[in-house]
Amino acid sequence: MKSQYSFKHLDYSESLVKYSETKLDEVGKFLLKEGHCHVYFWKEHHEFYAEVTVNTRQKFFKATARAPDIYAATDLVCDKLEKQFIKVKEVYTSHKKSA
Repeated sequence: MKSQYSFKHLDYSESLVKYSETKLDEVGKFLLKEGHCHVYFWKEHHEFYAEVTVNTRQKFFKATARAPDIYAATDLVCDKLEKQFIKVKEVYTSHKKSA
């Protein structure tokens, strides 16, 4: 999966990019074989935000999370994406079984 990273009011962090790539790869194993991912990190008033948008052929996914730590925000946003991926995968598999 191709990924693009943006930072606002934060310095670029290679360790954060690698951490988020590993988390997204773990989450992406549920549904994603190809697609484009945009990860956006920013800071507002002592809180960190992480937003991930994923474009695939089938669907568009978007999740946003905030936390006092940027890595915690990354974990939260990946958990939200995982729930969305599982929900869509269940819909696809249930349609295939009933048809």
